[in-house]
Amino acid sequence: MTLSHSFRRPVLTGLLAALALCGVASSALAQTKVVGYLPGWKGLRAVADRTDLTKLTHVNLAFANPSGSGAFLSNGNPACMDASAADIQYVVQKAHAAGAKVLISVAGGAIPGCSGNWQTLLQPGNRAATVNGLAQFVNTFGLDGADIDIEGAVLTAIDRAGNYTPFIQALRAALPGKLITAATASYEGGMVPVSSIPHFDFVTIMSYDNVGPGWGQVGQEHSSYAMAQKDVATWQSRGLPKEKLVLGVPFYGYGFNGYASDYGFNDILNQFGAAAAQKDLIGTLCASCGYITYNGIPTIKAKTRLALQQGAGVMIWEMSQDAVGANSLLGAIRAEIGGGTTPPPTSSKLIEAEAFTNQSGVQTEACSEGGSNVGWIDAGDWMAYANVNFPTSGSYRVEYRVASPSGARLSLDLNAGSIQLGQVTIPATGGWQNWTTVSHTVNVNAGTYALGVYAPAGGWNLNWVRITKL
Repeated sequence: MTLSHSFRRPVLTGLLAALALCGVASSALAQTKVVGYLPGWKGLRAVADRTDLTKLTHVNLAFANPSGSGAFLSNGNPACMDASAADIQYVVQKAHAAGAKVLISVAGGAIPGCSGNWQTLLQPGNRAATVNGLAQFVNTFGLDGADIDIEGAVLTAIDRAGNYTPFIQALRAALPGKLITAATASYEGGMVPVSSIPHFDFVTIMSYDNVGPGWGQVGQEHSSYAMAQKDVATWQSRGLPKEKLVLGVPFYGYGFNGYASDYGFNDILNQFGAAAAQKDLIGTLCASCGYITYNGIPTIKAKTRLALQQGAGVMIWEMSQDAVGANSLLGAIRAEIGGGTTPPPTSSKLIEAEAFTNQSGVQTEACSEGGSNVGWIDAGDWMAYANVNFPTSGSYRVEYRVASPSGARLSLDLNAGSIQLGQVTIPATGGWQNWTTVSHTVNVNAGTYALGVYAPAGGWNLNWVRITKL
């Protein structure tokens, strides 16, 4: 926005009026989880565009890492990630429209050179800056949470120093109402500590890579069904409850003794034909034999059944490697779970700010994130949205996508101010189109209401409001 907000309008203490709510998209939080990773180094937009996001419940963007100071953002872009702010915004909008939640996955199996030292950054004196940096990243892009993928020797060092679980606890406190998840291996030194389990919404088990280029005993499968059973049992014995256990499956394979070192599932079908989709092996399984080990459709379906029986769903590494059409592994997972391309019932609603049914004093304008936003908001201005349904009584997280050069406040109410839901502080973002997400948790009785956003202080813009049942 280029014009000033210096002029004033009459203050209206009541909010709201009526009309049918429009501009609403839904986001599903299905009980059975299908979590798919999108790798930034393969092009977030490209992978999102060729993935049926309606078949996923959670999309993990891989990977972001902090700078040496713990910052995850630098001049509005990720400080250390193979993706831009525009890429992330594109995928978030596309995934939310498809009914999937979006998390940023941090760290990864190989920490890049642009990253700060995780062991140092999670020490008590540096932890708060790192946590705040990650929380800022999540809120800036309107993400649904963070996935912690600290692995191997890095995980071991952090845990032995006593800094892993305190980090997760601090992150949970910094992101109220957001999802906090983890990816973990199942070998000594590669497992998240038991003390951290209560602080995660769910944990995905990386049940693959038993053998690969440069590790393991050649002549074995890299991700057998028996391995999945063993890994599930390991985490059950460590106290991971069924509702938090998500079984990881690979959409890739490894080759030995004359074959390429690694293959996506799509590469295998392209090279060896569609019949390979029904197998787990190309060649002969022995230490001196040439072979490719991977998971075909029957094994992926069997693992999905195991995940439904013993856990809460399936995690996929990673989506760029899937085949298309009848041989899609994601399609096989969804067929086994049930539910096609239609998102599950709505638990979250996105209300575009310009979709108000009544207002006082505001105007709309083109938004840097696409579409329109509401601006020219002065103290006493308001926007009303009719027929907003809260399906059950209880707690809801309400998020606001806002921009403000110098900071402000907003308040939320129902039915023309007869039910006050509280105020939220809007931080200074440095510009009318520099967006961030703020939120608060409210308690609402089930019913359909006129919802209003009111300006006790002016000087801010609004792009959207998202309401999520907790």
